[in-house]
Amino acid sequence: MALTIYGSPRSRTMRTLWAAAELGLTYEHVPLVWDDPWLKSPQFLALNPAGSIPTIVDDGAALSESMAINLYLAKMYGSAGAHPLYPSEGEAQVWRWSLWAQGHLEPWLQQDGRLAAVRAAAGREIDALVQASLSTLDRALAGRGWLAADHFTIADLNVAGVLSPSRAMTFGLAEHGAVEAWLARCYERPAARATRERFAT
Repeated sequence: MALTIYGSPRSRTMRTLWAAAELGLTYEHVPLVWDDPWLKSPQFLALNPAGSIPTIVDDGAALSESMAINLYLAKMYGSAGAHPLYPSEGEAQVWRWSLWAQGHLEPWLQQDGRLAAVRAAAGREIDALVQASLSTLDRALAGRGWLAADHFTIADLNVAGVLSPSRAMTFGLAEHGAVEAWLARCYERPAARATRERFAT
């Protein structure tokens, strides 16, 4: 296996680096930032027509979009064992929570400087949307440890990757105790700690 991960750890690439660590994968990391001119080069556009990060090349096959990358890596390399990162019996829930995070949580949590004017115009409406999504997640986690199975899976990683500790600090989780405890469990994992220490995030 020859895996290359393109993208800065200060972007959505971080969740892919975390997934690779959970899976014990060896990879080459090319830390391109979102506005690196090479992203618009013919060579990179051949890998990802959107010219964005993260992008991976795995044994010659290119793939972009962080959620798609993580689902692919987990299914390809993490479907076996007693506690698979990609559980076959929980596959539908893995997809459900990954897509939910991308559609119902991440749009309101993005800190992209290019969206500052949009966030300012929306004002408290964004806060209300964040809290509504967190309430949904809190209800789903009530009485259970993980989202898609009885153990940590790529669903937990994908949602926790959206709801990172730095993002959580901006609005707090005091009213969402189940989410707060679950997020702490996710980021206490050895692979999460090692990835954050390695890339100093």
